[in-house]
Amino acid sequence: MHDHGHDDGDKGDDISGDGGCFKKIVKSGKAAGGTPPSGSTVKVHYVGTLLDGSKFDSSRDRPGFFEFTIGEGQVIKGWDVGVATMQKGEVAILTCRSDYAYGARGHPPTIPADATLKFEVELFGWKVERNEAAMSESERLAEAASSKAKGTEAFKSGEWSEAQELYADAAGLADFRFDEPAKAAEAKALRTSCLLNQAQCSLKLGDWRDCVASCTTVLSIDAANVKALFRRGTALTHLQEFEDAKSDLREASKLDPKSKEIRDAFNTCKEKASAVKSEEKAMMAKMFG
Repeated sequence: MHDHGHDDGDKGDDISGDGGCFKKIVKSGKAAGGTPPSGSTVKVHYVGTLLDGSKFDSSRDRPGFFEFTIGEGQVIKGWDVGVATMQKGEVAILTCRSDYAYGARGHPPTIPADATLKFEVELFGWKVERNEAAMSESERLAEAASSKAKGTEAFKSGEWSEAQELYADAAGLADFRFDEPAKAAEAKALRTSCLLNQAQCSLKLGDWRDCVASCTTVLSIDAANVKALFRRGTALTHLQEFEDAKSDLREASKLDPKSKEIRDAFNTCKEKASAVKSEEKAMMAKMFG
């Protein structure tokens, strides 16, 4: 009987509880987003090797991610168990005993009978499939509020694109005809604040067009929204659409005359516009001089 002690320690934690699937974290993921719930569709990359280190398969050799739904037996048992414990961005090595992999038959010709397999898996994200049609208005609002809260958590830890996805999800859920006036008002406020937060994430990421789109939606709900005008004006400045930018920032400044931030943005926009103009003049002079 040879000693397994060292071997098991090396494999990480026994996450199946029966020695069938071990997980060793190579790179930690983002705790803020939690782990993928059962029924969600995950996006991963993996490299599969036999215990002797020979590679039998890798999704990285093909275009696109490998996707599957957690907890529905679409993949080997070790994956359903293992990937469900992972966080977004995590890289882990799953060591799957044959009963958590391809069993007594294996998968000829690449995988021998009774083989223990190792997979290096990277989890890129997941989508929760919701049956929105079956949701009550209260469930829909609760779900939107929960996505928003997760978005804020991600935002606080500087995970802009993660936060942006969560805010977009929440805004989408709140975009619905609610029958009860109180719920409709709550949904409108929630949707507006999620779209504004989404715009803020876009600014952080330099996605100027996305920022403009989110703010334009907010302004269609509330034409005098100062934050939407300010953020859209900022994005338009970056896009060098100076006239539209100035008109947004002028309007924002009228609505909130005390804001130094808005005045500064307006001045920056003017400076950038004249810098671009003089560059163009110099170029024309060069070309026709």
